Amino acid sequence: MALLRKWSPFFIFFFAIFGSGCGRSPLYSNVSERQANEMIALLRGRNMTAEKIVGLEGTWTLQIPSNQFAAAVDILGNYGYPRDEFSTLGKVFQKGGLVSSPTEERARFMYALSENLAENISHIHGVVTARVNIVLPESNPYTETMTPSSAAVFISYRPGSGIEDAVRDIKFLVTNSIEGLSYDKVSVALFPTPAVGDVFLPENEMVSILSFIQITRSSLLAFCLFLGILVVGVAVVSFVGAKVIFDYMSVRHEEKQKEKKKKKKESGEGDEEEATEEGGGEAVEEEE
Repeated sequence: MALLRKWSPFFIFFFAIFGSGCGRSPLYSNVSERQANEMIALLRGRNMTAEKIVGLEGTWTLQIPSNQFAAAVDILGNYGYPRDEFSTLGKVFQKGGLVSSPTEERARFMYALSENLAENISHIHGVVTARVNIVLPESNPYTETMTPSSAAVFISYRPGSGIEDAVRDIKFLVTNSIEGLSYDKVSVALFPTPAVGDVFLPENEMVSILSFIQITRSSLLAFCLFLGILVVGVAVVSFVGAKVIFDYMSVRHEEKQKEKKKKKKESGEGDEEEATEEGGGEAVEEEE
C-alpha cells in the first residue's frame, strides 16, 4: 500500500494528460441538420472525429476532440462552413403597421435583392462566400439624366474549383435578375481562399490498435503512456496482492506449526505422567 501511495501522483499526472487529449469541445452551435451532416462528412473524410448533438429549436451542435479543434476550424472555414444566413424577400418585406417611405422601401428592396442573389451564387460549386452590392437609380421625374443600374459581386472561392470559368454565367445571372441592368455594368471580383484546410494533416490519421481500437496519430503517444501506466499499475497491484497473500499464508503456516508443536509437547508430558504412575505402582507391589 505504501508503494501505491508513493506512485499515485504519477498516475494522476498521466491520467490528466491522457484525459485532456480525449476531451470534446463544441465547434459550432445552432446549425441546421443539413449543415451539420455536411460538416461531419467533410471532417470525417479527413480522418477527424466529429459528431452532432441536439441543440435548441431544431438546431444541432457540432462537437470535435479538443486536439482537433484548430484544424477543424481551418478546414470548415476553407469550405465556407457554417454557411451564411441570407434574408429572403418575405422576411424583409413583412407586413407591418407602419407605412414606410419610398426611400426606405427602395433600400429594403435593394437589400433583399442583394441577399437573394448572394444566396444563389453561394450555391455554385467552389464558392465559399458571396456578396452582391446593387445600385439602382432613383425614380425622379424631374431629372433628365438617370444614373444607370450597376452591381458588384464579391466571391471568395476555393482554388482549383474552376470558378473562374463561371464568371460569364454569374454576370448573366445578375443582369437578368435586375431590371434595367446591362451586362457591362456588372463587375465580378474573385478572391481565392488559403488552401491550408485542404492539406491532409498526418496527426489526424486514424491508427488501429489491437484491431478494434481506433485513435488519431496525435493521441497515440498519450494512449501508449496510459497503456504503459495501466500495465505497470496492474503489475504493482498484482505484486502487492501476491505479497499480502504470501505473508498471510506464511503466518498461517507458522501458527499451524506452533499448534502442532504445542500438541506434541502436551502429548509428551501426558505420556511421562502415565509412565511415572505406572512405575510407582510397580514399586509398591515389590515392597509388598
